[in-house]
Amino acid sequence: MSRRPPSLRRGLLLRMFLPAASLALVLGLGGALVIRDVVETTHDRLLDGSVLAIAERVALDEDNEVTVDLPRVALGMLESQSQDRVYYSVSYRDQLVTGYRDLPRPDGEVEPGPTRHRDAVMRGAPVRIAARARPVYGKPGAVLVQVAETRDARRSLEWRLLAGLFLLETVLLALVGVLTWYGIGRGLSPLDRLSAEIAGRAAPGAVSLKPLDASQVPVEARAPVLAFNTLLGRLDAAMGAVRRFTGDASHQMRTPLAVLRMHVDLARRHGAGVSPEGRAALDDIEGAARRLEHLLAQLLALARADEDPGAITLTELDLAALAATVLADHVPRALAAGVEVEYEGPDGPVMVMGHPTLMGEILGNVIDNAIRYAGPGARVVVRVADGAEGAFAEIEDDGPGIAPEHREKVFSRFYRIARSGGPEGSGLGLAVVRALADRIGAAVTLHDGERGGPGLRVRIGFPVAPVRSADSHES
Repeated sequence: MSRRPPSLRRGLLLRMFLPAASLALVLGLGGALVIRDVVETTHDRLLDGSVLAIAERVALDEDNEVTVDLPRVALGMLESQSQDRVYYSVSYRDQLVTGYRDLPRPDGEVEPGPTRHRDAVMRGAPVRIAARARPVYGKPGAVLVQVAETRDARRSLEWRLLAGLFLLETVLLALVGVLTWYGIGRGLSPLDRLSAEIAGRAAPGAVSLKPLDASQVPVEARAPVLAFNTLLGRLDAAMGAVRRFTGDASHQMRTPLAVLRMHVDLARRHGAGVSPEGRAALDDIEGAARRLEHLLAQLLALARADEDPGAITLTELDLAALAATVLADHVPRALAAGVEVEYEGPDGPVMVMGHPTLMGEILGNVIDNAIRYAGPGARVVVRVADGAEGAFAEIEDDGPGIAPEHREKVFSRFYRIARSGGPEGSGLGLAVVRALADRIGAAVTLHDGERGGPGLRVRIGFPVAPVRSADSHES
């Protein structure tokens, strides 16, 4: 299982989001404590008001007994939507004056002073109790006033406030994530443009060794860009040296090959007494020289294909006229090989975007391959059409063809299919065709013959020339 490649954007987002999430967690915990304290303080003040309202109504009757005229507002102020239960008690020296007898009393002696609060359990439910001791004139000691309230309203308010805090922090974190992702994307946009430029140079037919423009590259990424430019410069120099060596060697070898073929021809003309073995040797020498000449021509074509594609300018060309001209140049060779050639094309022009020299090399190599491998008595058809899929040229022969499993491999340099009795090849013909086609944006594919049976059909699709409007022609 392949590991997911690391992402600078995801890494930066994670490293920025985690501190924000940690801060949100700390703020959430602190907010929860503050919410609890505020809720407790607010409700305790309501309890304090109820206790004071009851304590102010404590008095002595005619029999010098403690009485309480319980006001309605004393307990009404504790009403809430949660329907909390409220309990109260007024006692003097542990004797209940009024209220609930089972309301828990505070531990220890109660002294007059400020209202005190405590938590307890009343009839199986947690309650909050406020207690205050009030002295009564004419009586020793103090009267204890207690008011208790269940905690439902407090819990309900706490949960509402906590839910609001959680929602607010969630929205805040989502906003931080979106803004951080956008900000990181904007910050990394120069790297995205740089990546797109590098990827575009690796596309077929667009490989370029020109240095990258480092003027808009951020300072943090400038070092690898400069190193990459240095590598491109060295690679360009090395490939230039190889191209120059290939071209120079090919040109230098053409002259001695021409001299060699001339001497072979002279030996045949003036060598009446040459033995059959000698004539066979001369034939072998001439055949080897022709094959070497063909190899040198293909090496030169490869050297041109490896040049910088930026130097190529595509122009409008008539594919039909060019294909007919290239085929006419190969007619003598086809007649010598005993191969019948035929041209099929439209009456009018088929305009495409291309380069005349490179397109001539492409068509010439495919036609030469068809004549070479089809064999004596075969038929080669050069067809030009402008169909729904675009303009294309097809070279079809009824020779042995290429098996489907070899059709992609034959575009590799020096790949040859082992055949008995067939002509020897260098394995460069279709490699040259693919390399030149990539340079001008053409597509080369191999198919079975249209008539069925053995044979091969090579289709070359070319970029279609833009359609000109009537106004542009008139102007």
